[in-house]
Amino acid sequence: MSSSISERYLRLHRTAVHPLFSILLPLLFLVSVDQLLRVLFPGIPWFPRHLAPLLLGAAVEEAVMGNLLFKERASFLARIRELCVLLALAFGYLFILLAVQSREGLRFSPILVYPMALILLQWLFSSGLHSGLREREILLSALMGRGGANLRHTLRDSSYQAGLTIRVLHGIKAALIVFQVLIVTLLITAALLKRQPTLASGLVTALHAMGGVLAIGLIHSFEEEQLLLGSGVPVPLRYERRRILFSVSILAIAAALVALAARNASLLPLSALIALLRKLASLFRFPAGRGMAEALQKTLLERQRYYNAMLAPQPPPVVSPLALFLVELLRRLFITLLGTGLFLFIVSPLLSQDFVDRLRELQPFAALRKKLRAFLRFSARLWLRLLHWLRLSRRAALLAVEDEEHRGRASRRRKAHSSRLSVRKRMQMSRVQRAFAMLLRWGEELGVPYLFFYSPEEYANRLITVVPTGAGQLYYVVEVFEEVIFSTHLVAFARISQYFRTIRLLRRLTPGAAGEAGGKLR
Repeated sequence: MSSSISERYLRLHRTAVHPLFSILLPLLFLVSVDQLLRVLFPGIPWFPRHLAPLLLGAAVEEAVMGNLLFKERASFLARIRELCVLLALAFGYLFILLAVQSREGLRFSPILVYPMALILLQWLFSSGLHSGLREREILLSALMGRGGANLRHTLRDSSYQAGLTIRVLHGIKAALIVFQVLIVTLLITAALLKRQPTLASGLVTALHAMGGVLAIGLIHSFEEEQLLLGSGVPVPLRYERRRILFSVSILAIAAALVALAARNASLLPLSALIALLRKLASLFRFPAGRGMAEALQKTLLERQRYYNAMLAPQPPPVVSPLALFLVELLRRLFITLLGTGLFLFIVSPLLSQDFVDRLRELQPFAALRKKLRAFLRFSARLWLRLLHWLRLSRRAALLAVEDEEHRGRASRRRKAHSSRLSVRKRMQMSRVQRAFAMLLRWGEELGVPYLFFYSPEEYANRLITVVPTGAGQLYYVVEVFEEVIFSTHLVAFARISQYFRTIRLLRRLTPGAAGEAGGKLR
């Protein structure tokens, strides 16, 4: 990359780098937390078992809608409506899924709180990271297309935005470090409780650690790139490659150390480990008083009696039926008001005249039809390419089998079997005939139609009268055509390639007098 920010560079970061950054990091963190919590508390009925697709869908939705709403300059209330709709859809999906799995009908369960909380955290984390990286996009858009002294002056004029971008990048880096510390804390807790992590939790945690290191390296590259741009120093592409290679080397060294430490044999002898532990224990010694043990024992007994008194059964409080009726009435009234308010909050923009005018301007159905047609064309091209690939694979397999058969017959009979044309020979004949048909269409365009009783050489002589400069090329085409059609051997690949190139060159010969000469021949 040079010292000038190009539009392609900005579009790449806005549509790919920053959204992927805001999607993958919270996703890996929350999936790692989920896996480690399942290891720490195996007796809790977690639901659902696999949360990664739901969290990924929430993150992708935030990234896509974040770019669209930022382009439309939408307000903060639009993001709140988006979050409400997302949570409602996720709750409906989980609610129906729980009813199908439990076979107990549609009913609310406290188990739904956990996945809903993770989806909410995923959206909030992704939105926070995406909004922070948006400040860098604003700065890059101000620097786009500028270079040299003009770039330095522009960056100096945008000093507030540049400082805000650096503070945001520092905040994101601090959040990544907090993510790593929390995961390490959960791992230490699992080790202290002697919980054995599963293979899935180990892989997800390793991916989270690697992604965190790479993300911190990427944040450092953003900061150093901004500082170098402010100094007018170009940032070459090899510098970014070295940054990536350095991050990958750090991960490789860490993986090697972990693999070395995870073996059955100890890295240090047992005596050295015991001496180290004794040295550490000696640092935390303190003199104990004479009555300290008795006082501690008395305190523990008092706490135990207090705890037993708390566990003793207590008589249930007497509640009047009127109070129960009022509480139930207030609960239903609150739920009704809350649901009505959320519904009006979400659909209120759809009832405004500005929204109707905007729909008429954008023509969403026409845009949807256009996108659908583009998707269908892409699907058709992809299907045709797949069929072509399958056809080539099947043809290659058939050719391999037939070549093996011909080699076996040749070794047994000491001569090639020429009574039946091979598949490769028929393919060569077909290609040569299709190319000669293109030559015939070219001749008809020049005014020299092909009649069924013409031989290839006769038709070439009639074409030479129209295009005399292509006489040698036409004779070469006729020679190769007759050799391929009227022989049983395979013609050399170089000769066939020259045949196709000659036909392509001939089709470019369109002299101005070709039409007049063709009319005379008719």
